[in-house]
Amino acid sequence: MARDGTSSACTRERARPLTVTVTAASLGLSALSLLLLVLAISTDHWHETDTRAHKRNCDRAGADSTDQKNRDEPIFHLPLVDGGPRGSALRPVHVGSREDELLENWRAILGMGILETECGRPLFSTHAGLWRKCYFMGKDPDIDKLIIKGIAERCTPVKYHFSQPIRLRNIPLNLTRTIQQDEWHLLHLRRMTAGFLGMSAAVLLCGAVVSSVGFFWEESLTQHVSGLLFLMAGLFCSISMVTYTSSVTYDLARTPPFIYGLPSDVEQGFGWSLFCAGLSLALTVAAGAVAMVTPCLRRRGNGKSQRQDSV
Repeated sequence: MARDGTSSACTRERARPLTVTVTAASLGLSALSLLLLVLAISTDHWHETDTRAHKRNCDRAGADSTDQKNRDEPIFHLPLVDGGPRGSALRPVHVGSREDELLENWRAILGMGILETECGRPLFSTHAGLWRKCYFMGKDPDIDKLIIKGIAERCTPVKYHFSQPIRLRNIPLNLTRTIQQDEWHLLHLRRMTAGFLGMSAAVLLCGAVVSSVGFFWEESLTQHVSGLLFLMAGLFCSISMVTYTSSVTYDLARTPPFIYGLPSDVEQGFGWSLFCAGLSLALTVAAGAVAMVTPCLRRRGNGKSQRQDSV
C-alpha cells in the first residue's frame, strides 16, 4: 500500500508540469483569439470593393459613358420636395452615394437615362464592417472632393433595425414589397452575425477565466470545462462568419439590381477583418482541442503506469 501511495504521488508530481503547460497553452491561445476577435468586431474591413478598374473601363468608353458627368454633379430631381414653411425646394442627389436616395428618385433617374448602362451609375471604392460602411480615401479624387466639401458622408451606419420605408412612395407596389422583404431578411442575417459574434466573445472570455482558475484548483476539471467553452465559442464564431458571407451575397443579389448589384468589372472581396475572425476561430478551436484532449491522454497514461506498478 505504501508503495502504491508513493507511486501515485510520483505520478501526480510528474503530471503537474504537464498540466501547467497545457493550461498556459490553452490560456495563451484563447487570449490571442479573443484579441483578434475584438479587433475584427471593431474594424470596418470585412468586405471591400475596388471600382478603379470599372472607372478605367468607363473612361475608355468615351462619349457613350456618362460616368464622369454624374460623379461630381448633383442631380436635382422632380417633382419639387416640400421644404417646410419657406416653401418648396429642389433636393440635390448624388447618384451612387446613398441607396435610399436612389430608391426615392428612381423614376426621375430612369427618365434621365442615367441607369441605362453600367457606367451610368458612378461607383466608388468602399470598405464595410459590422457597424459602418465607408468610402476609401485616396483611391478616387472624385469621392475625396465630395467628402471634403461635405456633400457626401465618408461613413454611414449599417442598419440593424427595421424602419418603415417612407421613401418608397414613388416605386410600384410590387417592387416596394420585394424591397421590404429583402430588407427584412437582410436585417435578420445581420442581427444573427452580430449576436453570434457577441456570444462567441463572451463565451471565449468565460473560458479564459475558467482556464486561469486551473492554475490553482482542480486542473483536470477546469481544463474540461474551459475546453468545452472554447469549442462552443468556435461554433458561435463559425456561425457568424457563415451568416455574414450570406448577408453580403444576399445584399448584392437584391432587387433592383441597378441599385444594389455591382458590375462585373468591380473587384470585391472579403477584407482583413474577416481574416482576423477566421484566425480567431482557428485559435479558439486549437485552444479547445488542447484543453480537452490532453487530460484524456494524461488519464490514459496514468492508468497504464498504475497497472505497470501493480505488476
